[in-house]
Amino acid sequence: MGQGDAAFVVLPDGTTILIDGGGRPGFTTRGEQVDDEEMFEPDRRSIGEAVVSEYLWWRGLDHIDYVLATHADADHIQGLTDVVRNFRVRSAFVARAPADNREYRRFAEALEGRGVPVEVIGAGDTLRAASVEISVLWPRLTTDGALASGNNDSLVLMLQYERRRVLFTGDVEAAAERQLLAQNADVQCDVAKVAHHGSRTSSVADFVERAHASWAIISVGQRSPFRHPAPEVVERWREQGARADHGPLRHDYGDERRRRLAISNLCATVR
Repeated sequence: MGQGDAAFVVLPDGTTILIDGGGRPGFTTRGEQVDDEEMFEPDRRSIGEAVVSEYLWWRGLDHIDYVLATHADADHIQGLTDVVRNFRVRSAFVARAPADNREYRRFAEALEGRGVPVEVIGAGDTLRAASVEISVLWPRLTTDGALASGNNDSLVLMLQYERRRVLFTGDVEAAAERQLLAQNADVQCDVAKVAHHGSRTSSVADFVERAHASWAIISVGQRSPFRHPAPEVVERWREQGARADHGPLRHDYGDERRRRLAISNLCATVR
């Protein structure tokens, strides 16, 4: 997966959800220092083809029920475009539909070409299936196609299965985290997908404390061109008791007598 972000969720009834699909990042992210040696890569198969689609084919899948794009940055949405082209998809969900964004246009064209409906969702919406609830905490709902889809417009989702809670944060930065806190959003969770690949622009101390996660997952390349994750962010999550580990992750919730909820973070690094 490299620097991108993707999480594959299988609900107890077999419903499948892909939250972001990875991709190759651009190198104009505000406030990030880039390693010049990592700026240029040789042509190769896309992340959506070589990693995400291959993983899904390896699992024997020919369809995905739902795809969710947290926002329109290439390293989140680009791979979803490939997945839509390669698999039957029931429906897509987005927070913003920016007509002037190149990566979003490619995604929207792929959806249209495959006849996949897309729905704009926002704070207060809830997706329910198989005793699992996915609540949208951020951003506010809007259908204004002129609005951008940047980091602070990312979908923030809370997945709850029985007493287990998993927080997906996209690339939100400090401003959005503070607004969530000001709104008294319930971000307490067992597992947190750390925002913005562990960048120092995210994971403010109060947000990390409120989340109080047992696991803090950072999806990041082995040699991040943005030098993610920031050491102080890793330490901030550790100080709140988050478990440290490395490698691709899969979380299973349930027992041997019941169908499980399974969440796979593709090629994540857990610090």
